[in-house]
Amino acid sequence: MTVSLGAKGVVELELVSSGEKWGRGPAKDIHSSLKAMVDSPAWRLIKALDTLVSEDGNTITIDGYPKPRPLSAEERAMIAQASRRRSEERSKKSLSVAHWIDDLPWVQANERLESQPTVNIQGLVGGYTGPGGKTILPHRAAAKIDLRLVPDMKKDDAVAALRAHLTARGFGDIEVNVTGGYDPTSTPASARLIQAQLALLKRAGIDPVLWPRNAGSYPGYVFTGEPLKLPAGHFGLGYGANAHAPDEYQLIESKNEKLNGLNELVRSYVDYLYALA
Repeated sequence: MTVSLGAKGVVELELVSSGEKWGRGPAKDIHSSLKAMVDSPAWRLIKALDTLVSEDGNTITIDGYPKPRPLSAEERAMIAQASRRRSEERSKKSLSVAHWIDDLPWVQANERLESQPTVNIQGLVGGYTGPGGKTILPHRAAAKIDLRLVPDMKKDDAVAALRAHLTARGFGDIEVNVTGGYDPTSTPASARLIQAQLALLKRAGIDPVLWPRNAGSYPGYVFTGEPLKLPAGHFGLGYGANAHAPDEYQLIESKNEKLNGLNELVRSYVDYLYALA
């Protein structure tokens, strides 16, 4: 079992290209034969997206983007220890992937997972996407984006850099519609909150490993950031899996004495609060 010391921050936004904002291309969907004489907002969006990352899509190239904090020696040691206890083959199988970025070895792939911010395209929406074809030149195209942030990066700084980058590259008409997000969060392993977790897990017969931060996000910054500067963490001796997936689950009633159901999960929080008190 892994005890995580934090999480990446995240920004969710839409980039929208439209004939109305651009002043070129159509202000409504028109027949695709007219592409020979009319500009395409969809292609403009694609060209704008291409400036955000390197050719392979794996390195951020946004001008003036906030710099991530490098991994410390302590964090590298945590990752190395956790990687030794995790199965690379099981991870690849569960994710349905055959290769990590740059075909990195397992430990280095995990270091990249922990240390790197990302620009991810969640989805592309524009024009006709149903069965068969429909010969239109769409007037609008949108990309749903998430930006993952690591310590020393701030949500507002990332958004400001993205807006300035698009303007400087000649894409000032592309709308940047931020729908949510927050800064990364981090708690030291020495915090009493974390030490209480480790003690309870060991008492339950579990040998936990420390992990610098979740690659996903949760708004722990409201506790760890200004003005509180308090430790924050995840805990719970329940059983579940497949976060954000259609088959995500939490075990309610267990017939296996080695797996905790909901009653045991709730009791673990009582024990946790008692240990902290």
